[in-house]
Amino acid sequence: MPPEVTMKKIIGLTIVLLIISSAGVFGQFDQLESDFSKLMLLIGREALPEIQQNDLAGTGIGVASLEGDWFYLSVTAGAVITDGVPDFVHDKSNKEFTTLDVYGLIEDAVPSSGIGRDLYDESKNIFPYPTAKLAFGARLLGLDFILSGIGVPSGVISTDELEADLIHFGIRVRKALIKERGWMPTISLGVGYAYSSIHFKYTLEEFTQDYSGQDLTINGGLSLDTRVHSFGFDVGVSRTILFITPFFRTSLWYQDALYDTEGNLTAQLGSGTPQDFSPSAEVTLNDWSVMFAGGLDINLFLIQLCTTGTYNPSTGSWGAEVSLRVGF
Repeated sequence: MPPEVTMKKIIGLTIVLLIISSAGVFGQFDQLESDFSKLMLLIGREALPEIQQNDLAGTGIGVASLEGDWFYLSVTAGAVITDGVPDFVHDKSNKEFTTLDVYGLIEDAVPSSGIGRDLYDESKNIFPYPTAKLAFGARLLGLDFILSGIGVPSGVISTDELEADLIHFGIRVRKALIKERGWMPTISLGVGYAYSSIHFKYTLEEFTQDYSGQDLTINGGLSLDTRVHSFGFDVGVSRTILFITPFFRTSLWYQDALYDTEGNLTAQLGSGTPQDFSPSAEVTLNDWSVMFAGGLDINLFLIQLCTTGTYNPSTGSWGAEVSLRVGF
């Protein structure tokens, strides 16, 4: 066989092998992008209903009517409590993902000690979605006007890896239909609107995992945005016994919620050429939510202590809030 023919065959074979090899590498990056998108989607499906429940928290008052006070100020801290994060978070076998080592990725993001590590270790069985709100209420023209809100601008929550900002605003108007008399409780009807948004940005730096015996290194940024609009009404019942007021409230809310996340990442397999990829995911929920709440409003003379438990039957999630209120 002439030398030039042999050389042509060698060159041709080399080109074919390069094409096959390149297709395999690019296929791996496609799988990686798909795995990241799936991870972001699963997180959104898990978190968005709990964010919706938090959007309705934080009025800082349990009694069904403000009658007796002209206005009040309150601060509330609480959380929606779920029965743990999805199983894939703690699954070392990584069976739900093809290329991405999700267990290793989360382990890399979680602090090695402290509150963050403690929450992660306990998250198999219980996981809180915290909230904090300020509220102002005023009684005008026989109606209760209640404003709630919180704002954390960009830069306040900031580390080398994480940035976050959030805002919440809510307004409720209610009227006492029946006023407390004898053993008859106060019964009120209210309507309201609430809006909340959260923005997270996470920077992934030199995350390295094994893939087919080679180091797969990933860098870049992930961003997450949520927003919730809530419209609805509630019925409240309360009855004062000495200095304690037990209360119960049931609510029906229509909620328009969006979870949107995307990434701009680079992956490098071994000493190969870095490849850019852009995973993304979106979850939307437009539904009615029934909420139940109950607790105790306790008069400590100078301040009011309000303890509230909430329950969302559609998700099975419980919530707990503690509020301190000053009225005048």
